[in-house]
Amino acid sequence: MPTFQILEKVNPNDWNNDLKKSKFTNFFQTYEYLDTQSNIGKRFPLFISIFDEKGETKGQLGLLIQESVTAHSSLQMNRFLNLFSNLAKRGSWVSGPIIHDEDNDTRFEILKSLALALNEVAKTYNLALIDGYSPPLDTRINSKYLELFKNDSYQIENFFTFITDLNQPLDVIWNKIHNSTKRDVQRAQKRGIIVKELDDYNELENYFLLTKQFGKTKGMVSENFSEKYKEKFWQCIKSGIEKIFLSYEDGELVAGHRLGCFNHIVYSNKVTNSYVKPTSLGGPILTWHALNWAKQAGMRVYDFSGGESPPTDESKMERYRQKWESLLSYKRKWGGTELSYYHFVKTFSKKKYKFFRILYKPDYALREYKRKHYRRTNLHY
Repeated sequence: MPTFQILEKVNPNDWNNDLKKSKFTNFFQTYEYLDTQSNIGKRFPLFISIFDEKGETKGQLGLLIQESVTAHSSLQMNRFLNLFSNLAKRGSWVSGPIIHDEDNDTRFEILKSLALALNEVAKTYNLALIDGYSPPLDTRINSKYLELFKNDSYQIENFFTFITDLNQPLDVIWNKIHNSTKRDVQRAQKRGIIVKELDDYNELENYFLLTKQFGKTKGMVSENFSEKYKEKFWQCIKSGIEKIFLSYEDGELVAGHRLGCFNHIVYSNKVTNSYVKPTSLGGPILTWHALNWAKQAGMRVYDFSGGESPPTDESKMERYRQKWESLLSYKRKWGGTELSYYHFVKTFSKKKYKFFRILYKPDYALREYKRKHYRRTNLHY
C-alpha cells in the first residue's frame, strides 16, 4: 500500500511541479494559494503527499487547518464565536485530492492511503470536522471512489460547475452565450465601461475596498486584511498565479474579477461589484474580457465555478432556490458544459459540531437580515 507524509512546510517548486503532472489540478491546490490563505485568521496549511514503493509522488492534497471560527455578519459576532473556537477546529480543502495515476485500482490504493492520512490529521490537530471538494476535471471519480469515502463515515453532497473548453474558436464560445448576456456585454461596451488588468499596488488597495463594499451587499463585514496578506497576494499577482481585472465606469471602479491561473486552467474565483450604479454591467464585460484573455494566453480550460445540485427533498427546494437560483442562472448563461463534483464532510465530534451549528445560526440570521435590508434600500437608488 502507498505511504503518506504530512508536512506543514514543503518546497514550493517541488510541490507545484508535482501538481502539474495532473491535467486536472487547478490553483486551489498550489503552494501559493494555501500559503496566502493562511494569512487570513488563525489557520495554516498542511501538505499531504502519497508515495509509491519507489518513493515517487503518486498523490497530493493541500488543505487548510482553521483554528478559529469565522462569523461574517459583524466583528462583534466574530469575537463572540471565537470564544468557542475549540469546538469547531476544522480542516478543509478545495479541488483535491490530486492522484497521479490513471489505473483505477492504483488510484483506489492511493485514495485509501489518503483517507488514513486525513484521519491522522484529525487526530493530531484535534479536529471536529474535515471537509473538501473534489476536482471537477477529474473524470475518473467513480462509484468505488465515492464508496470509499462513504465507508469512512463521510457524507457526500453533489455539486456541479460550468466549464468552457478554450480550444474552441472564440466565435464559437461567443455563440454559445445566452442572448441576454451577450446584450449585457454589448451594452457595457456602448456605455464606455473600461476594463483593465490590475498591475499596480495602489489598485490592489482599491480592489480590497471594493471587496469590502461587495461584502456589505451580502450582509457581511470583514476585518481589514493584514499587510502580510496583502504582500503575499501581490506576489501571487506578480507571479501570474492570480489575476485581477477591474472595470471602471465614468472613472469609478465598479467591479472586479479575480482569477486563479495554474496548469493552463483558469478558475473564476470571484466577481465583486460595488452596485453603485442602477444597473450593473461591470460583471458581464469583465467575464467576457477574462474569456478573451484566457484564450489568447493559451489556457486550456475556463472554469466559471458553480454550486450545489438541487436537493431531492422537495421541502428543501425553496431554501435552495433562495441561495443558488440567481447565481447559477447567471453562470449557466455563459454556455459552459456542466461537470459534476462532490463535497465530502466528516465529523469527528458530533456533539461539538452540533453545538457549533447552534451557535452559528445567529450569525446566519443577522447576515440574511442585513443582506435583504441592503437590497431594499438600493431599489430606490
